[in-house]
Amino acid sequence: MSTPSENLIKTYNKSFCIKPFTEISNSAIGERMLCCQSEPVGMKIKNPDIAEDFFNNPAMHEIRRKMLAGEEVKQCWQCKESEMASGKSHRTFIMQDFEKEEVDEIFETGKVELKSIDIRFGTKCNLACVMCGPGSSSLIAKEEDDEIGLIDLNDFSLDQIKKYSEGIVLFKTTGGEPMLMSAYKKTLEFFVEKDFAKNIEFTTITNGTIDYSDLMPLMNEFKLFKISHSIDAADESYNYVRWPGKMSRIKRIHKRIVENAKQYKNIKLEWGATIHVLNVNQVVKISKYLQTLGMHNAYNIDMVQIPNYMQPGLVPKQVLDELEVEALQWQDWQPGLYRQEILDFIETLKYNYTKINKDPNNKKVLLDELEVKTIFWKAKRNLDVRDYVPYYKALKTK
Repeated sequence: MSTPSENLIKTYNKSFCIKPFTEISNSAIGERMLCCQSEPVGMKIKNPDIAEDFFNNPAMHEIRRKMLAGEEVKQCWQCKESEMASGKSHRTFIMQDFEKEEVDEIFETGKVELKSIDIRFGTKCNLACVMCGPGSSSLIAKEEDDEIGLIDLNDFSLDQIKKYSEGIVLFKTTGGEPMLMSAYKKTLEFFVEKDFAKNIEFTTITNGTIDYSDLMPLMNEFKLFKISHSIDAADESYNYVRWPGKMSRIKRIHKRIVENAKQYKNIKLEWGATIHVLNVNQVVKISKYLQTLGMHNAYNIDMVQIPNYMQPGLVPKQVLDELEVEALQWQDWQPGLYRQEILDFIETLKYNYTKINKDPNNKKVLLDELEVKTIFWKAKRNLDVRDYVPYYKALKTK
């Protein structure tokens, strides 16, 4: 059976993705992106008109030309890696939402039409997750004395949203933590007041530390409102990988959110894990935790590629083997599509492990970099990684 990537290549080519033809996206510090997964294009969008930048910027023209011609686009390397590992990627996922006739028109005419906005309102965040950086978390910027500091795009972003919202069918925002930013609620109110909400599928990625039950009536006014809660661990190791969050508090918030959302038909709850070297053993544990919430079918998993020293393939082989056994037992106990997806994701982890271990010298460099970071976090946060990640001592660090 062909993979989604093979089908996409056969139908179009190895490079094409619809996002640069239909979506405005930015990083939390205001860089132009092709989508939430791409590398920055290399220009700031904080200028008087983001739509002008989207439609007429020469760099965007060249990227679109390359995609139509099937040429490699360097900013899209993460999707390329994912497809090599599993045959799936963010590109293959989002392309499912578009009819072939829509895509054919782009190939025939080069049509560029703004249909979706993926906005980050800035870097304000109350967590300093181990795989994150100062460009997405103001708390990390403060901890590292980084010159990025706190980036606030609230007023600029809200102004642009108001200017280009008519006709938008998809809207997404993440952070920082979007629910800590003033423009977030104002955006919801604007869409509802202008009667745009009924035509929009809205997605929010939140760190889950905010009980947003009071916003649910507004959220329910949208055609669909998806909220993905980042989790990354289901036991006390959460306290390390998503510092200074506490698993005990997150559990209480999750329960309230799940219960309160039941009365709203247009709100869809999801949970997402980003798997890295310090939480590989959590993949199935998170699934089991979500089962206690009745949310086991709403679990999405991604692999960390950047920073390089956080790649999950750095773990000992035994950790991957034990995870696979655990996943097979979980699948056998109660078979289901979402559990098969866990097994598919483990194949992606194996690919990353094999790739990393082809270059022992580079692997040592990455593990040394990880050790430096854990020493830094111990000094700053008073937490020892060995108390939270049981296999860490098996890593060959200096």
